[in-house]
Amino acid sequence: MFLRTLRGRSRTNNNSSISSKANLVALNQKTYAKRRSKLCTLLVRSLIVLSILSILYIGIIGFVAARIAYAAPQPETRTPANYGLDYRDVTFSSRYDHVQLRGWFIPGVLSGGRLTVDRTIIMVHGLRSNRADPLVIGVAAALARHGFAVLALDLRGHGQSASAPLSLGYYEQRDVLGAVDFLRSGQLPYPQLGHPRIIGGWGDSMGGATMLLAAAREPAIRSIVTDSAFAALVPLLDRTATYPTIFIPSVLEAMQILYNANYYAVRPVDVVASIAPRPLFFIQGTKDSTVPAWNMDQLAHAAEHAPDAHVQTWLVPGAEHIQSFHLMGQVYVGRVVSFFNETLGPPVQA
Repeated sequence: MFLRTLRGRSRTNNNSSISSKANLVALNQKTYAKRRSKLCTLLVRSLIVLSILSILYIGIIGFVAARIAYAAPQPETRTPANYGLDYRDVTFSSRYDHVQLRGWFIPGVLSGGRLTVDRTIIMVHGLRSNRADPLVIGVAAALARHGFAVLALDLRGHGQSASAPLSLGYYEQRDVLGAVDFLRSGQLPYPQLGHPRIIGGWGDSMGGATMLLAAAREPAIRSIVTDSAFAALVPLLDRTATYPTIFIPSVLEAMQILYNANYYAVRPVDVVASIAPRPLFFIQGTKDSTVPAWNMDQLAHAAEHAPDAHVQTWLVPGAEHIQSFHLMGQVYVGRVVSFFNETLGPPVQA
């Protein structure tokens, strides 16, 4: 009887143990299921958040790229007539992609008031500017009074030229090449004066970098002056950006994808030596924080690598970005005019 009781108790305990283990297993399964459900929910929510953040990031980068590529053109509030000069509005196309460009053709003024196009300077403005910029039109007027004709153009997406995405020189160099084509074979507005015998170039900031890129591809540009030109675009952005540099690679990639504009290829420093033996004159201000003076040093050093290089530099004390002309006035005019007289020669008298 006693053994039967023990056996009964043992069976009861075993059943109870089995039941407890079963309950524990069921509890563990429920806990695991809950944890798994929570983990899946957390994972899904994380993926949703990451997707939203990715979409927002892409949207922001696209918005920034669009803001860089397109901006409302600045109004043109003055013309060469304000400086007492004769001029004509001209229209021509860029080389290769045929973007319609607008410009002013200003004949040079010789002694006795005679007009000439013998020596013509292509003048290129900087970023978010146009041919009516006080620097451009001021230097243009001074050159015209010293006997140089001037073709001052609005780059694509600027002034009155056709809308196009900004590429900071990558495509704008085609505009300068189109200006050369126009001067050499286009219908100029003063047919009695013929076509230029020789062509020079002047550009400020982005316009200077664009002029260098174009001159490296076009030997017809015989002499070049740049004011505050940058040596390479992307390193300049890395050093002078006003927004977190972490965004720069994504913005540059967006510009490549959306507008096929390769900012990494905008490097005048890589091609400037190929301009030799044509003369170069680099002007830079010591207080330029937009395109610091080391850009001129890099450009001049690279240009001088050519065995037949002819390079001049002028570091203007106290001048900020593209302010050397306004600071130095007639000294600036005198140095630029002297450079073009020496490198392009005197005008051929008709």
